[in-house]
Amino acid sequence: MSEPDVLVQRATVPLPYTPEQEHGLNWRVDGADVLFRVPGIVRFLIAGGRQVEFELEASGRDDDVVPFFLSTVVGVLLHQRQRLVLHASAVSFKGQAIAICGPSGVGKSTLAAALCEAGCSFVSDDVSVIHTATAGRPLVIPDGRQHRLWADSVERLSLNDRQGAAVRASLQKFHVDPASEGQPVPVPLQAIVVLREARGAHRPGLVQLSSADAVALLRNDVFRGLFASRLGRDAQLFVQIAALLGQVQVFRLDRHADFARLGDDVRLVLGCLESAK
Repeated sequence: MSEPDVLVQRATVPLPYTPEQEHGLNWRVDGADVLFRVPGIVRFLIAGGRQVEFELEASGRDDDVVPFFLSTVVGVLLHQRQRLVLHASAVSFKGQAIAICGPSGVGKSTLAAALCEAGCSFVSDDVSVIHTATAGRPLVIPDGRQHRLWADSVERLSLNDRQGAAVRASLQKFHVDPASEGQPVPVPLQAIVVLREARGAHRPGLVQLSSADAVALLRNDVFRGLFASRLGRDAQLFVQIAALLGQVQVFRLDRHADFARLGDDVRLVLGCLESAK
């Protein structure tokens, strides 16, 4: 039997509060190890990119652990492995992937779901691992998950028949099966779209970014970038992003605020793939 890729086990995990260590309110980086706490629910110790220990707190249940494990904990594990991880959802069209970056709540997952309804294939949701170590175009690693959509997006995209369980019992956010089966293998990355809301002087539309502008935006869209910095990865991330920009075009999409215009955003994104060839 082969060794597990990640060993996850229950253990006694300390609180992440030590004055001598650099820490946030509910986390601490100690050398290469990370303590991460969700108050009242769970504490994690993440070590070496291979081991996770967790301890439930008073209000925690086993089911509550999973969403945090699949987001922050996985992100930290990947940073410990020196991987480039973007806060992005990814889809593929005709065998080429496009990653949609942006902060939480900007609409990445909704746009990705709409793209899948328009004929794209699902690759990853919210966390996209970019592999750049081989010759040729960088690859997006599929995550084997589903869309995770708020109830209003499920309703407006008419995806109720594919809606699954809630991501967390306290949230109106749900797992949703993609329109087609997700990609089972890494997909060549053709383009990156940095998503933001069109407000004020930012008119809806799509523009290609220079490498100088794209570097700063993509650094901001590294998943759990603060943890990456505390793990000493800033210089390495700059090199990884610069290498990525040598092979992939980056666009900024100021998305339409009106959900009824989502189809326009879908057409703009699909146009990226044509212009990036």
